[in-house]
Amino acid sequence: MIPDFRPAALAALLALGAAPALAQDPNAPQPPVPSVTAESGTLDSGVGDVDTAAWIGKPVMSSDRQPVGTLREVRTASDTADAGLMVVDREGGKTAEIPMQGASFDGTSVVVTPLLEAIEAN
Repeated sequence: MIPDFRPAALAALLALGAAPALAQDPNAPQPPVPSVTAESGTLDSGVGDVDTAAWIGKPVMSSDRQPVGTLREVRTASDTADAGLMVVDREGGKTAEIPMQGASFDGTSVVVTPLLEAIEAN
């Protein structure tokens, strides 16, 4: 006679399902966001070579193509570097300061590097 392992296997699966899920420790170090790391100030993506003043008043989109708001101001460290910030007017009277690193203009809107979720978290 062949032993029936189904009840034991079912019990093991139920025990695994009842065990608490392993949650991510909120205090664990998180990977850096490329546009926010200290090293990003040394990188130049060429944004400084573009007339970013023409971007003012344009809609701003996150890299996941979600609307962020309207660009109010561009603060650059110098005329030739993109180590600066963009001040974006958000819905409800809020503002967001978004790093210029990696920003671009697609002809209609300014596209920034961070995802909308990261912008909203700051």
